[in-house]
Amino acid sequence: MIEKKNVYRIVTIADYEREAVFLGEMHAKGWKLRKVSYSILLVAVKYTFEKCQPEQVVYQLDFYPMKESERASYLQLFKDCGWEHIADYNGFSYFRKLYSGVESDAEFEIYNDAAGKLAMVKRILRLRMLPILLLFSALLPVFSKFVSEGSSFSWEVFLIFIIDWVLLIVFAIQISYIFWRLFQKWHELSDK
Repeated sequence: MIEKKNVYRIVTIADYEREAVFLGEMHAKGWKLRKVSYSILLVAVKYTFEKCQPEQVVYQLDFYPMKESERASYLQLFKDCGWEHIADYNGFSYFRKLYSGVESDAEFEIYNDAAGKLAMVKRILRLRMLPILLLFSALLPVFSKFVSEGSSFSWEVFLIFIIDWVLLIVFAIQISYIFWRLFQKWHELSDK
C-alpha cells in the first residue's frame, strides 16, 4: 500500500512561486504531490502527497483558465517540453520536471522570460482579483446602509455588526496583501 500524507497550508493566489518551492522541497524529502484541493478549513489548501524516492524536482504553477476544448493541446504543449501535469486547483495547473531532464536554466521555469511571467500576473489580476474587487465595492454601500439604519440597540445585532466588521477588515487586509504582492511582481517583471 502506498503511504500518503496530507499537508494543509494557508496560501494566497499571489504565493504561487513560494508554493512551487515548497512542493520541490517536499519532493526532495521523499513526498511527491498527487492532489491539491480545498480543505474543510476553507482558508487552507490541502496537499496530498505520496511517498517516493527523494529526487530533485522542479515544480511550476501556471494560471491559465481555459475552455475544455483547449485543454488537450495546452497539456500536450507542456508534455512536449518535458513537464508532467499533476493537478489543477483554483485556476492553476501544477507541473513538475526532474532536474535530470533539465538541460538549461531556462527550462527550470514554465515562463522563462519576463513577458510570459507578466502575462500570467495580468491574467491573475484580471480573472481573479478584479471580480473580487468589484464585488467588494458593490457590497460596501449595502453594508454601510444596513449599519446606519439600526436605530434600536440589540446585543444580537451588535454582535453581528462586530463580527461583520472584523471579517470585513480581515478580508480587506488579505485582498490588499494579494494586490500588493501581484503589483510588486508586475513592477519587477515590467522593469526587465
